[in-house]
Amino acid sequence: MYQQEPAPLYLKLQNAIQSAVDSKMLTHGNTLPSERLMSDVLGISRVTVVKALAELKDIGLLVKKQGRGNQVNQPVLYNLAGGGFSSQLQHKGVVSNRWLVRELVNANETLTLKLELSKADESVAKIKRVRLLDQIPVSIETLFIPEEYLPRPDLLEGSLYAFWKECGIIPDKQQYDLSIYMPDSEEAAMLEIPRSIPLMKVGLLSRRQDGRIIEYGSAVCRSDYYKFQFEVKVG
Repeated sequence: MYQQEPAPLYLKLQNAIQSAVDSKMLTHGNTLPSERLMSDVLGISRVTVVKALAELKDIGLLVKKQGRGNQVNQPVLYNLAGGGFSSQLQHKGVVSNRWLVRELVNANETLTLKLELSKADESVAKIKRVRLLDQIPVSIETLFIPEEYLPRPDLLEGSLYAFWKECGIIPDKQQYDLSIYMPDSEEAAMLEIPRSIPLMKVGLLSRRQDGRIIEYGSAVCRSDYYKFQFEVKVG
């Protein structure tokens, strides 16, 4: 009877690292031990370790960063046309919030113009939160919403879009603008990153089908964790 030969050692190591990533024992940004240490601890040649890591780098699962070694490369893939944070990422890990602000405020001149309010000092909902994936802070979101679309911001716990769907409020058109943004010390602390790491700032303006604005704001996202995707219909 034909007996299958055992898999080569480099492939066993490659599969073990892949399984650790799939099971979230290793997550995006985690640094693997050095090639020499892995060789010593596992009792295999350094050539075997190098070959296994090279295979993982070829498929994009690992990247080698100067001065940091081999790191897991599993960024958050976020499609700007694909819905909200919670709906897109709930299948990639545990989504949670660290709430900073949930209150009604009086609109200043800028908000009155941006939200196209009928008069100044109208009441609008302000929500600000740190978005987390598997307890890792990945973005800070700040939104302003006319009061009629979120009269009790203090009661919002999870997805704003899920709440709106229950209320029959559906965003129809969304306008985005993207820019590179350097965090201040407070933002860096909230995202648990050095101030030297640039962020991607995503501005957002959403309208209902009747043209009325239902939200205006921005999210500052960790550039080392997000990978933005666009889908554009040509013609």
